[in-house]
Amino acid sequence: MNSLPLQALQKKISSSELSKEWINNPLLSKNIWSVEELGYSEEESKIQGTRNIYFEEISLPWLKFLVKLTALASAREKCSLSGVVKRVCYLKQLDKFLIQEGYNQPELLTDSILQKFVTNGSKGSRMNRQSTITYVTKLWAEEEWLKLPYTPRKYKRATPKIETIPEEVLHQVYENFDLFPPPLERLFRLQLVLGCRIGEILRMPRQCLKKEGDTWFLLRWIQKRKHWRFYQVHPSVAELVREQQKFLDKQIGSDSDFDKLFCKASTALRDGAGNGKRFEIEPIYLPEFVSNTLICLWLQDFSEKADLKDKYGNRFHLKSHQLRRTKASIMAHCEAEDEYIAAVLGHGSLDMLPHYRQRSLERLEKEANTKGYVDMYGQVTTFTPRKKRYEKLAELLKISTPLGECHRPTMLGDCQYRYSCLSCDHHRVTLEDKPKLEMDVQHLQQDLEQAQTAKQERRITEINRLLKLLKTRLQGLEKLRNLKGEQNYE
Repeated sequence: MNSLPLQALQKKISSSELSKEWINNPLLSKNIWSVEELGYSEEESKIQGTRNIYFEEISLPWLKFLVKLTALASAREKCSLSGVVKRVCYLKQLDKFLIQEGYNQPELLTDSILQKFVTNGSKGSRMNRQSTITYVTKLWAEEEWLKLPYTPRKYKRATPKIETIPEEVLHQVYENFDLFPPPLERLFRLQLVLGCRIGEILRMPRQCLKKEGDTWFLLRWIQKRKHWRFYQVHPSVAELVREQQKFLDKQIGSDSDFDKLFCKASTALRDGAGNGKRFEIEPIYLPEFVSNTLICLWLQDFSEKADLKDKYGNRFHLKSHQLRRTKASIMAHCEAEDEYIAAVLGHGSLDMLPHYRQRSLERLEKEANTKGYVDMYGQVTTFTPRKKRYEKLAELLKISTPLGECHRPTMLGDCQYRYSCLSCDHHRVTLEDKPKLEMDVQHLQQDLEQAQTAKQERRITEINRLLKLLKTRLQGLEKLRNLKGEQNYE
């Protein structure tokens, strides 16, 4: 292919403020980059199992050059290593697509062509492709490298798949934890109790405990926030960590330079240690960093060895992220505050928490005989709001109202919200209240028609607000009815 488009692109890019420092970067002339050259640590490389990023498969010279610049920009923005690898991967797919379709020059690209690329493949691939193309077209335009006509389409996002461990499988896991070599048993127990990402556990330093008075603190790496932080832990968690520290002292020596809490448990160097044989021989322990890949293999073999099965008799394949998400679901099940769950799990936002709460409701199906409630937001819960005080007086404190039940935690006298239940966080309705709510909706609809006829704007606004609150509760009661299987409820 003629190289003039690349030369023109390089000349244009050389005037960009961001790329002035990169235009003479020796990496741009190489097709294989080590992740260390890109600024990532050897530790991150081992966790991800990625040593190099390859650009040689990209055939279009102008696109290859832009992909390299994109990788540099992503690393500069502190994007995770896996994020950089993913972007490069999908841009490689773009390269193949453009060649197959015959669009070799950037000026030939249109919005419809890029949309065609995005919509090819599976639903998961489509979302990743759109995310990548959205990022690069914005970056390339802002840096004045290349302007492409692309407008991201709004797709309905699928509900995230929250892979937790079903209760019956979790019981089997606990029964068989001792099948693991002791350090791996401690590793997975620690991940489940802390709710850490597996990479955060593998990074944990050997000297990660400190004690202040009678309180233990554990040093954790918070991946999303890119910092280390001490968290208070239960003494039993501290004891688990101390056992692992003693194990390392015995196995690799207290004076060893190895500075991680968990070392490599390998069966590869033993006779007969083929795939699936990890639980048949005693592993050897090496002062080496543990990779994600090795963790996956141990869990894969454990699922087979422990014969993990769900309630339908199907094989359950245990994965490390399920331990973390199960911790989140258990906390949601216990109605921990969203901010607390996010802090424990190291979430960058609260976006995922509603999905954990939904899963926690599914776990409570067996408690269908428990009285179900719906709050002012239409959310279903089998729990009433927790009483901050007077817990033994819970039934006495519950106040019946014309529209449901009030569960204010300190309701000992008259309530200033007595006539505003619909706007109160402590108000709950049950399926028994559904006919009353539906009748109220009918009455309000009649009032609304009268107010509209009389052109009473303030009253129209207020009635619409009350209708919205009532309809939200009715939608929640419909969810509750489905959850309880009361399809014929009237």
